[in-house]
Amino acid sequence: MIYAFGSNGSGQLGLGHANDISTPANSRHGRDQTSTTVRQIAAGGNHTLILEGDGHISAYGSNDCGQTSSKSVRLEAAHPNLLPSVADTELDIIAQVSATWNASIYLRRSGEVATSGEGLSGELGLGRCATRAPYPQTVPDFPPQGASVVQLASSMAHTVVVLDNGEVYGWGKGRKGQLGKPAEDVFSPRKIEGIPFPAVKAVCGTHFTCIVGNHAEGNLVILGYNSRDRFGLVASIPATVPGLKDIAASWGSLFVLKQNGELLGFGRDDHGQLPSPDIPLIEAIAAGSEHCLALTKAGKVLAWGWGEHGNCGEPTDYHGDVKSRWNEIDLPPSQKVTAVYAGCATSFIVTASDH
Repeated sequence: MIYAFGSNGSGQLGLGHANDISTPANSRHGRDQTSTTVRQIAAGGNHTLILEGDGHISAYGSNDCGQTSSKSVRLEAAHPNLLPSVADTELDIIAQVSATWNASIYLRRSGEVATSGEGLSGELGLGRCATRAPYPQTVPDFPPQGASVVQLASSMAHTVVVLDNGEVYGWGKGRKGQLGKPAEDVFSPRKIEGIPFPAVKAVCGTHFTCIVGNHAEGNLVILGYNSRDRFGLVASIPATVPGLKDIAASWGSLFVLKQNGELLGFGRDDHGQLPSPDIPLIEAIAAGSEHCLALTKAGKVLAWGWGEHGNCGEPTDYHGDVKSRWNEIDLPPSQKVTAVYAGCATSFIVTASDH
């Protein structure tokens, strides 16, 4: 099961309507979910991609520039006027997905990367003249011969790709240095030079990229904020976090989860994005635009940060924030949480029945 809440003006929660909600509701409206598993959820500005265990995708939300219109995607209307249906034929098998504000990035099981949607600053990675792709287009000559993609990561307007040889490539908006040097928009995959260790994972904020090396050693490097580290992210994060388990990024904050369950936060905190010092031990994390979801080691889901659209549950303060505290998200007692995901003021909880 998928429970969704938060921003839903384009039907991106898959609830069968287009109203924001603050109480988790069953997503993938009207579908039999007993026969499918969820491998990954990626959310753009107003669209959502749900990667299923069989390598197919369910897509919800805006399709105004082709970000969900794809032969590799099962398009299912959250509302008849919000998303057209397309026949489920000639499907590509997908291994991984990510999303910028108006684009979708797909890693095919064949090893190729494809993109669809809109990218005025190079978000599609298809070359300087390709700013819109109504259907997925294969990124040419990528990955390099002899290398394979192990991870995709995207934020508002840029994407980075980690390869099995430890190299990282990126494309999209790069004027803050989030794609390395030179600090400019990048329209085709470009290798990020100068990473002092083999990369195993990367996450993206709006104006930065964090690249992670060996988890036991906890090697980290931040790219971006060349001219102004407004929220002190680059200045505050250490070069290593030994015992690192996972990492996540919101638009302006970075979250580091350690093997012992300790959750560290760095960067922007004006809406309460960073975790409270007394937060319980955490098993898994997901960062959205300016909010965070966490699954505790006790099996509870917590949410905090900017929650104006209901994406942090209730209550919020006058400004729509859950600040210096957290909300515990209630779910049916029969449901065991297996994963959490977050997008642009959207929150998703994946569960399995105990029965």
